[in-house]
Amino acid sequence: MSGNELFKAYRQAGRQAVVPPVKLIQMLFDRGIAHLDEAERGAMANDPKRRGENLSKVIAIVSELNVSLDHKKGGESAEFLASLYEAILLELPKVALNNDIAIIRQARSYLKRLKDIWEETAMREEREEKGAVKAAGEAKENSSQGGRGERNLRVANLSVSI
Repeated sequence: MSGNELFKAYRQAGRQAVVPPVKLIQMLFDRGIAHLDEAERGAMANDPKRRGENLSKVIAIVSELNVSLDHKKGGESAEFLASLYEAILLELPKVALNNDIAIIRQARSYLKRLKDIWEETAMREEREEKGAVKAAGEAKENSSQGGRGERNLRVANLSVSI
């Protein structure tokens, strides 16, 4: 297979595998929690490789969550989340020095709570918005004799109070 064919295959796969941003955030929370679970098991088994590999993945995930914040739209909520993510990013590397499972558990509790809030707010709003867009599209389709309207979905703003 030539380089051009590979490029086309990846580009086509990318078009087919579009995941809504709201779902991507949920997936990041899920993976972060799973890697914290594995890091804790590694710490308890005194397995520095397992602990370290999973902590590294959590750090990458939390870093991605942090840089994906929209400070203009998110306002105080985004500032709060940025501070929380930065605190997690400062604490997790300490586990490699002292094998402190309490740090892992605290980080996991934060991510679980944020995931719950995300699912209660942003994902619910996304479902409601999809329903409204679908209804509007169907109404427009019926009124324009089969024409299809544009469907633009916005990512819900996260507003939290912890």
